[in-house]
Amino acid sequence: MCMSRLHRIVSVADDGTVVAADIDGSTHQLSLLAYEGDPVQPGDWVVAHSGYALGPADRAEAESVLAQWRAGMTRQNPYASPN
Repeated sequence: MCMSRLHRIVSVADDGTVVAADIDGSTHQLSLLAYEGDPVQPGDWVVAHSGYALGPADRAEAESVLAQWRAGMTRQNPYASPN
């Protein structure tokens, strides 16, 4: 099953792509070809799927999801890094 994930923009390139960090900390290059929203800036959150940023995500909601995800990972693995 495929699913969209939250990514935080790390940098914006002039070629219509961005580098973004997934909620698990991995970085990916995403295309803005399918993006619908205001221009992205480093630190913005986006919803991404299959290498495409699709649209903006609410910062407070994204950070809440990230905190919940980290808490869940720590409960599952007490040795997991919270970063």
